[in-house]
Amino acid sequence: MVLALNDTGGDEFIETGEREELAAFIDRVLTAAGVDVEALTARSGRDRAELTDQWRDWWRRDR
Repeated sequence: MVLALNDTGGDEFIETGEREELAAFIDRVLTAAGVDVEALTARSGRDRAELTDQWRDWWRRDR
């Protein structure tokens, strides 16, 4: 999902609030699928809020 959003040029049209909503949605979907997001991010030394950081281009513009 994150890579597909990168392909759309999302950094030009996805606002900060929407980015936060997308991140929360991704977290909820993974959790519903049985993924332990806390453990997943901890293994890579990341905070849960940084789950998609390594792939997302659409998020970096105002960071």
